[in-house]
Amino acid sequence: MMQQAIQILQKADVDKLPSLPHILLPLLHICQHETPSFDELAKLIKQDPGLYARVYSTCLQQQCDSIAAQSDATQSLDQALQQLGINTLKSIATTASVQQFFSRTSLERTDFLKQHWFHSLYCATVAQSIAKHCHYKNPDEAYATGLLHDIGQLILENEYPDKYTATLAQLSEDENFHSLEQDEFNTTHHQVGAELLKKHGASSFMYDAVLYHHEAFERIQDAHPLVKIINLANRLTNSYFKEEDRRIFDAAEELLGLGKPLLLEILEKSQERLSNITQTLEIKMTVHGMNGETTKQKNASDEFKQVQLAEQVRNIALLDGLHQQLSQSEVKAENPDAFLQIVTRQLGILFSIRQCVLFLYHTASDRVNAVAGKNQPSQLSDISIPLTTGRSLVTDALLEKQATHSFDYDTPDKRTDGLSIIDRQLLSLTQQGGIICLPMMTNNITIGTLLLAVDKAQYEALWKQLPLLTRFGNEIAYTISANSLFSDASHREDEQTSQREQLIHEVLHEVRNPLSIMNNYLGILSYRLEKDKAAQEDVQTIKSEIERVSQILNRLTEEPESPGNETTSVDINSIITDLSNVFQNSLFTDKNIKISLELDRGISTLQSNANALKQIYTNLIKNAVEALPANGKLMVYTQDNVNVDGKQHIELSIADNGPGIDKNVLPQLFSPVESTKGGEHAGLGLTIVKNLVNELHGSISCKSSDKGTSFHILLPK
Repeated sequence: MMQQAIQILQKADVDKLPSLPHILLPLLHICQHETPSFDELAKLIKQDPGLYARVYSTCLQQQCDSIAAQSDATQSLDQALQQLGINTLKSIATTASVQQFFSRTSLERTDFLKQHWFHSLYCATVAQSIAKHCHYKNPDEAYATGLLHDIGQLILENEYPDKYTATLAQLSEDENFHSLEQDEFNTTHHQVGAELLKKHGASSFMYDAVLYHHEAFERIQDAHPLVKIINLANRLTNSYFKEEDRRIFDAAEELLGLGKPLLLEILEKSQERLSNITQTLEIKMTVHGMNGETTKQKNASDEFKQVQLAEQVRNIALLDGLHQQLSQSEVKAENPDAFLQIVTRQLGILFSIRQCVLFLYHTASDRVNAVAGKNQPSQLSDISIPLTTGRSLVTDALLEKQATHSFDYDTPDKRTDGLSIIDRQLLSLTQQGGIICLPMMTNNITIGTLLLAVDKAQYEALWKQLPLLTRFGNEIAYTISANSLFSDASHREDEQTSQREQLIHEVLHEVRNPLSIMNNYLGILSYRLEKDKAAQEDVQTIKSEIERVSQILNRLTEEPESPGNETTSVDINSIITDLSNVFQNSLFTDKNIKISLELDRGISTLQSNANALKQIYTNLIKNAVEALPANGKLMVYTQDNVNVDGKQHIELSIADNGPGIDKNVLPQLFSPVESTKGGEHAGLGLTIVKNLVNELHGSISCKSSDKGTSFHILLPK
């Protein structure tokens, strides 16, 4: 009964649906990175029905315009994840892992979860392929529905663990299975799953596809294509499917016009894909006829994954304790000793390490300087090491951005043979068997190195926990950076630079999200305008411009590099045409500005920088538009084979019929001065243009009068 399904959902907690440790472990691994890969996170979430359902729930809670909250279900999971953001995804991953750790475990339950996971992912993959061959408008919707078509099973199993697993887990999905569900729970998993999708605002077609995925073929002959796709995909991927079953292939031909050879090809490719995924995730499936030894190995592998997950959850709890300690009010810039005491105490609690030395990086001198704590020798503060390869394990850790240790130099005769003098002194000072040096980074900003004094046995144990050690070091680095610890007059400039870099990093993170969403929406728009060739070209131009914006933003966090060196074969006429088409429907509309292009079609490709050329053209057009009155005109010319001092050039000219540039501004035209026209007609935009032209080894000139202004750019061939 549907009413019973609704009642079950009212008390069911979707955020506690189980996921396999095999998936949660790599998910946590990605989340532990300082800058997690969004694409990798999305890829894993799209491979697990439990995690996918959590995203539905979270999207609804945050009122995202996502697949979980849109009635037409046109938005993809990638878009929903973009809107949730990295921090929310990390929270989902962590919560799922902790809940899985504290949930009941048994070999029977693990087998049930693996079989459910495999069938759901198999059905999703096949459904997506069928949708593409049927020219269904939204194959991603078919994938999502296929992944969630049996989500009701997870809900029932979670609500009635003993009864569901014991009674039904070993049965194939046939009519007897559904009858037992009905007898035991007065509902079925497809009714529960459909009501879940309805609760979270999925389209009625997704709801129907889940509700009717076990219906007889005759009953869905005239149903929506998504219902047919999911029904067929479910039958093809169930364990009871046989290639000899003509009824399924006859129905596929009648319902969707798909022949048997094509369906078998889809199944084969989907099986290959799933085989690769199971190998990557180290999921050993139960196979009929598996012998005792193989079964034992499979069970041991599953138990080991659960142990690994428990260890990760423990690490999360430990680092959360560290974070809470470091967030206390006593950790302030004026009290660095309290901070060092907390670090030492936490090292003892987490790793049984009793001694550490903190080295902080000083940008101006390009050195790391030791910090002497209250209970450490004051002479430590005299140690300063240049950031040069091979000078010390302390600096090598920073330069290589990975932990180093002294035990590679451990020999029976000369324990310290091969170590630098300063490293030997540090060993002597700490009076331990060796040292481990952890680089401390936050937001790609170098903070320093944390030196840990350990003996051989500790080193062997700790090196196996290197990811946890690294995260510990990064947590220390973040606290130092966020609280301006250990600052003095000589460090203020460095701190200001770091703060600017951190602000840039945060701004870039925030800007990239809407850019990604815009890019995804353009993909949807492109699909809807599939038959409009002109619109398709405009969409592609906008997408390329979004990509160019992303590249410009990326340059803010990269080492300065001359755009002029990034040369490729460029069609300058094509760039001008594409951008002019975009401007025609944006910049030009408010003032009804007309543009005419006279492009020399004899120009072959130019070895130049496409992004620089786009930025030059965009700035010049934008400046002209801001200065032009209503109904103004723009003329753009290109000319091949312009000879200057015996060298061949290509000329780009942009002219307008505006009022001209003030004669007082002309002498400083390419300097960052304020425009008398308002906007940026002779402002910062032209400074950027001048710099870009110089980097392309070209030249730019300007002519202006009360009849208009023209810019002439010469680029070497």
